[in-house]
Amino acid sequence: MNILLAEDDHNISKIACLALEKMGGHQVEWVSDGKTALEKALSGDYDVILLDEMMPELNGLRVCELYQSQSPQPKPVIFLSAKSQDSDVAAFEKIGLGFIAKPFDPMTLNASIQSLMEKVAA
Repeated sequence: MNILLAEDDHNISKIACLALEKMGGHQVEWVSDGKTALEKALSGDYDVILLDEMMPELNGLRVCELYQSQSPQPKPVIFLSAKSQDSDVAAFEKIGLGFIAKPFDPMTLNASIQSLMEKVAA
């Protein structure tokens, strides 16, 4: 899969990229702010977009809203966030494909994404 990862924490993004590329065999493009994430999402050819909720410029929910309203064929969006209260998770699942809580286990990140992507195929 070709994945856009939008995450402002450099350490988390390095771990995610390693897990996705080395263990999952995916191609990952990483950006560190919401504005760039939106630009890349609209201009790139990604299979899935992983969005942190709390980023500079634009937060993940806003990026997702703008992306889905501006893209003729939006790709699935999965949120990565430490915000895991029921109301936050409900907001992520309402607008996106799903949610992966941070900190995530790098060993199961690919399986978590695959499980959520199966919703699209179903």
